[in-house]
Amino acid sequence: MYDIHVILDNTPGSLATLGRVLGINGVGLEGGGVFTTPEVGHAHFLIEEGEKACQVLTDAGFEVRNVSRPLIRKLPQKQPGELGEIAQTLALNGINILVQYSDHDNRLILLTDDDIRAAEVTHQWAVPSE
Repeated sequence: MYDIHVILDNTPGSLATLGRVLGINGVGLEGGGVFTTPEVGHAHFLIEEGEKACQVLTDAGFEVRNVSRPLIRKLPQKQPGELGEIAQTLALNGINILVQYSDHDNRLILLTDDDIRAAEVTHQWAVPSE
């Protein structure tokens, strides 16, 4: 899986165009979200085909900032505060969370400033297929 970071115009229809372009080209979204500032939107989506998504969006005139493999973790969801636990574990190890969202399988998707160390210190939350 990949996280794709796309810059959107902060105008009506920008996200619709992104979704249509990906759909027409057979690229599905597995999770993600859009976070806006007054100037632009920052779209982060989880996708299976990183290179393909980057190419079709670039060809359609979108600014693709980055395509990277995120850290994927599963919280047991047995009690409130589990997100706080994983975030605290990262913070105590000096790791900053840059992006966080969840996917369609209720997994935690993380981009950090040190994904290698973040993977090590959050191993107890690792997704079994990793």
